[in-house]
Amino acid sequence: MFLLLAGSTEMARALIVDEFLGEHSDWRHLALEDIADAEMDTGDMEEEDIFGFQMAFMTMVACECAKEENAAGHHVVITCPESEMIPGIYSEIEEDIVSVFLGEKSDADGFDHVIDSASKSMVEISAKLDQIIQAQPA
Repeated sequence: MFLLLAGSTEMARALIVDEFLGEHSDWRHLALEDIADAEMDTGDMEEEDIFGFQMAFMTMVACECAKEENAAGHHVVITCPESEMIPGIYSEIEEDIVSVFLGEKSDADGFDHVIDSASKSMVEISAKLDQIIQAQPA
């Protein structure tokens, strides 16, 4: 199973995933924030990635790693910092992805689930994620 988390802040997503993984040893985390951070770190050294080729390639490689973990019997939670990355994730992972937006419903167009992260604690959000994955067919 693949679970995609988007919205909220990078820190909030990291804390939520840490809480969630503490309860689910069969899950792994693919933090696409690392890709976005790596691209920003190379800023002045290389030409700007105008067409997003570098981001698309790095997303493709990361998704291949996620698919390998899934093939090895692990579920994968993917955290995504930028909405522009989401189509690339869906194009690389052919299996169903359960998407969860952390934030307001008005900003969550196209997501399977919405959790108002401003009014819930990490523990409450992790419990809600647990309910979401339990409701999915095996």
